[in-house]
Amino acid sequence: NQIVYLALPLGSNSLMEVEWPDAPVAGRFRAQSAEIRDLHSIDGDAHVIDVAQVAPRLMLERDDRSAYAALAIGRILEKRPDGSLVMDPNFIPTMLSVRSALRLQRFVGEMAGLMRERARSIAERVGAPGQGGVADVADFMLLQMLNRAHPRFMHLARLRQLHPERLYEALLELCGELVTFTDEGRLPREYPAYDHDLPEDSFTPLMQVLRQSLSTVLEPRALAIQLQQRQYGLTVAPVQDGQLIQSAEFILAVKADMPLDDLRKQFTQQCKVASVEKIRDLISLQLPGIPLSALPVAPRQLPYHAGFVYFRLDDQSQAWQMLDNASGFAFHVAGSFPGLEMQFWAIRN
Repeated sequence: NQIVYLALPLGSNSLMEVEWPDAPVAGRFRAQSAEIRDLHSIDGDAHVIDVAQVAPRLMLERDDRSAYAALAIGRILEKRPDGSLVMDPNFIPTMLSVRSALRLQRFVGEMAGLMRERARSIAERVGAPGQGGVADVADFMLLQMLNRAHPRFMHLARLRQLHPERLYEALLELCGELVTFTDEGRLPREYPAYDHDLPEDSFTPLMQVLRQSLSTVLEPRALAIQLQQRQYGLTVAPVQDGQLIQSAEFILAVKADMPLDDLRKQFTQQCKVASVEKIRDLISLQLPGIPLSALPVAPRQLPYHAGFVYFRLDDQSQAWQMLDNASGFAFHVAGSFPGLEMQFWAIRN
């Protein structure tokens, strides 16, 4: 579990600058002979001259590197009995371009793909006919943020040279915006500062947060429940998810060819609400069902349609208990409501 460094001695008056063959002291550069052609003369003769090549060396994390300029290039996971080393494939080395770190390069493309899929999912939900165009303001804000960030990350993924600090800044900004929608606290955590020498410590927490945030399934707050017409003025709304009855607020939207004030007053008196299993008993025995409370305006989670009156089912009433283990809601509308239209919604808490 040691980090491997590519190290070069720092320049010093006490250190030889060039290491000559058979010299007992190492230097920053190693002298080598090279045959060089003279490009500034007519003859262009070749001559053998001495050149100095950088002489780096490998050092481990436990070694004293105070007199060296060192770049982290890998991490040893284990040393096998045969002497071979197993290197960490996820290690992020010190670099000037993200293309030098395959893990980061792939992650940029992964983020662009995840944002595209999440944006497409939200866009389909916002425009789904079954939802009546319903969407939280948060859905539109998240869609706007993803549509802004996706082209940026596509651009970063195409760059031939991308400095890691620029990528870190983009990921940090994306983390801060995403947690607004995906974290209960709505505030970003304390992320590590950018460390150019050991970028893995800076990038790994951001990568974990982004993968989690973009993989979180955000269910729409409002869910349209299909209404099915039955005989004798009955309408049923099957609910497949029993937990929804216990964890949501239910809204009945009603429209008819009559003044809204009259509709608001008469409908609560003429409509009986109960479970599918209990509705016929309540009608025959003339017992009260789940009370309806008229709302002054449409709930913000629902689409506004002119001419509709919105009623909330009272989940604190004693009659609500009949919905335990029920297969859905049932509505019985007595009296005459010309041109009656109804929509039934569940708003998750």
